[in-house]
Amino acid sequence: MKTRQNLIDLLKPFLTNHPHVLAVWEGGSAATDHLDAYSDLDLMVVVERADTSLLFGEIEQQLAHAFGIKERYRVPEPAWHGFSQCFYQFETTAPWLYLDLCLLPPDLEDRFTASDRHGIIEPWKDTIGFIDNRPTALDAIEHRAKTCYRRAVSGEFVLRLEVEKALHRAHLVDAQLFLHGYLMRHLAPLLNLEHRKTKVDFGIRYAKRDYAPDDYMLVSMFFQAATCSALANVAAAFFVRFNQLKQQYKAYSNLD
Repeated sequence: MKTRQNLIDLLKPFLTNHPHVLAVWEGGSAATDHLDAYSDLDLMVVVERADTSLLFGEIEQQLAHAFGIKERYRVPEPAWHGFSQCFYQFETTAPWLYLDLCLLPPDLEDRFTASDRHGIIEPWKDTIGFIDNRPTALDAIEHRAKTCYRRAVSGEFVLRLEVEKALHRAHLVDAQLFLHGYLMRHLAPLLNLEHRKTKVDFGIRYAKRDYAPDDYMLVSMFFQAATCSALANVAAAFFVRFNQLKQQYKAYSNLD
């Protein structure tokens, strides 16, 4: 069975020697120092927009020949991040290994290279000085924090009321859906302000790494609640924590 390292051994020399590739590096767990046996391969490749289709085609030929492509998903464009992105699963690797291939234009504003958000990058190649691994500027951190805070506190009462109504009606699935929405839209940004301000917009992914144990347990309670009674306890705890954090960070509602 072929491995993640076999993928790297195929793609690294191909991409670093390719005349149209301006920069290339590994992102994801390789950059954040969390590689394990289940890590996928996140490749970021900088290429002119006019060369994107050509490069995708050449890479896919390499992958099909060496690994066999089992599944392929090309993200519809324009994607939110400005990349051209495609995911590949293979015939000859472990089933959980996939390639997340992102082709970035050289004029992209957010380069996804700030070390406080995306880890420490070790470039495979960078001919144009694209990779800027400096931490996010403080004013940008504050602007993002302010924006996320305002979104989190705006309209919070609507989902709170929907959660409460669903629980009173003993509609478990509806209550779960509404409370999940409450967690992601309203509570998570404030928890991120508390524990990882530079990643305030990351939702709850990687919370186990970053949150204090009490707040991680609070989030975990939601996924363990299997009855309306248990979910009502979680909802009450969510609402209390939200109000605590809303008050604690209320200065963000006044930032220019």
